[in-house]
Amino acid sequence: MLYLPHPITNEQQVGDSILGTLCAPYLPQWLDQYPTAPWGNLTTNNSDATVVGDIPITNVTRYYEFTISRGRISADGVLRDVMLINNQFPGPVVEANWGDWIQVIVHNNISNPFEGTSVHWHGQVQKNSPWEDGVPGATQCPIAPGHTYTYKYQAELHGSSWYHAHYSAQFTAGVAGPLIVHGPSALPYDIDLGPVMLSDWYHIPYFSIVADAVGTNLSLIPPTSDSVLINGRGRFNCSDASYSSSDEWLSSNIKSNITWTCVDDAPLSSFRFQAGKTHRIRLMNHGANGVQRFSIDNHNLTVIATDYVPTVPYTTDVVTLGVGQRTDVLVTALGTRDAAIWMRTSAPGGEPCGGSSNPETLAAIYYQDADVTTLPTSSSSASYNSSDCSNDVLTLTTPEFAITPSSNSWTQDLSLTLELNSSGIFEFMVNGQAFHSDFNVPLLPQAAAGNLTFHPEWNVYNFEQNTSIILNLTNNMPLTHPFHLHGHNFYVLAVGEGNGPLGATSEGPNGGPGFTPGATWDGTVVNPTNPMRRDTIIIPPNGYAAIQFELDNPGVWPFHCHVAWHLSGGQAINILYKHEDIPALPYGDVAETCVDWEYYTNHTVVDQIDSGA
Repeated sequence: MLYLPHPITNEQQVGDSILGTLCAPYLPQWLDQYPTAPWGNLTTNNSDATVVGDIPITNVTRYYEFTISRGRISADGVLRDVMLINNQFPGPVVEANWGDWIQVIVHNNISNPFEGTSVHWHGQVQKNSPWEDGVPGATQCPIAPGHTYTYKYQAELHGSSWYHAHYSAQFTAGVAGPLIVHGPSALPYDIDLGPVMLSDWYHIPYFSIVADAVGTNLSLIPPTSDSVLINGRGRFNCSDASYSSSDEWLSSNIKSNITWTCVDDAPLSSFRFQAGKTHRIRLMNHGANGVQRFSIDNHNLTVIATDYVPTVPYTTDVVTLGVGQRTDVLVTALGTRDAAIWMRTSAPGGEPCGGSSNPETLAAIYYQDADVTTLPTSSSSASYNSSDCSNDVLTLTTPEFAITPSSNSWTQDLSLTLELNSSGIFEFMVNGQAFHSDFNVPLLPQAAAGNLTFHPEWNVYNFEQNTSIILNLTNNMPLTHPFHLHGHNFYVLAVGEGNGPLGATSEGPNGGPGFTPGATWDGTVVNPTNPMRRDTIIIPPNGYAAIQFELDNPGVWPFHCHVAWHLSGGQAINILYKHEDIPALPYGDVAETCVDWEYYTNHTVVDQIDSGA
């Protein structure tokens, strides 16, 4: 192990990113010099694009260009191999006004070794553009090494989200960044502080973790992360002799090829507050596994949106975020111009919440006259139960725009289990079947062509001409699962907790570990006239969640756990309906990805060691 006592540069830590520095600009309330808001008289309580169809017509396209390539950075002080977008971690901020079109040219420069890639625009529903969802095996083939694909879609929902690779667990290697769509707010604010991206962080490259985590040893599922980051920056304790709590996930031949390099006192993220002003903070969990709990010392957080859904504002001191979830909060600064206080996020180690062995990281908030050469000394005033992985109770999170779910829904039961397959490999299964993608044969083109015969491992649920679906999920594991639905916001009808440790029954299916059965939903709906809506929900350990959504967006839509290692292990299904309406939708150039990928795979063996999603 090599110890370097000197500090590191910004480029050595996060590449060319300036997120989390005092050089990072505030965001505007909308782009361009419109004299008034470009969304006109649309507000958070009189419009909803997912149901009513209210989307401003701006006739504006925002252009971006990404180059994805390998690199090496020391986000928390420990040097590791990563993948970067435009040499930045996190990737560049993508901004648009509500109703704008977003065009992103993506170049795959991943080499040595080569890999395919794709980019998914998390939470954007892609109505009339399902081909642009960015999921290999579902909507497209991967972007082959050395090739380019151009995504173009309308910013139909406003608020805070992120984009990320949807190829294996690539997003945990750094292929992720903020996606901000400016729109109306439930409450006024003075300053948009911009994205605050929260993440657990592993020192082991993702491919090595997946190779062992999707395997035969239950004790290795899932791995524990090494540290926690805010906007790509954290601080690992170099006195930790191993430099990686994930060492046990590496085979001996991989270990022998790693020389850990650690830098003490890596820079932490910094932000600027203005005394007396109200600041909008856009929180997003883009990690691999851990549930994040965010707070600011001596300040309250007023929640105004969860995922892309504006909520009736309420105040809390801690925001809980599962992987893939976002929360927009307003924070009114103190009146003291020279204050310096800590922002903090925590992902407590171990299950059930999937945390880190170094669970907390800090970021400095400096008021305008504060001394930025000294660190804050504030103490945490927030409290929470570290073993409770749940979001705020549903009675707190009421959408600003009220919608009552349809009453004529079909109910699909989904049982989540961790089982041994016939080869002795542990897989995360849904109704007894683990998902495995075929990169060369994506599902959406098949459905568009009328081919509705799918292999069992593609986990396709064809709801045909139904108009509304309830998914009743029972979690038969003492693990937390943040489930994300593509192409829709869903109603959260109910969420409940269960109990029971790993191995509480004598033996599980196929000789598996034997989990206590999860608690089951009794049909009760919380706030039935206006239930919470979002696109990602935490399913508690041995608990349940019941969600409902309208079948108003024909396509093929993945529904999956966003814990990287669970998804790698197969915890996903694909939802199809109204396939006859798909051919009429704009197709774009997505077929070219399959031409390029087929040529690549005819000359190269692709090492697809996990589900591929």
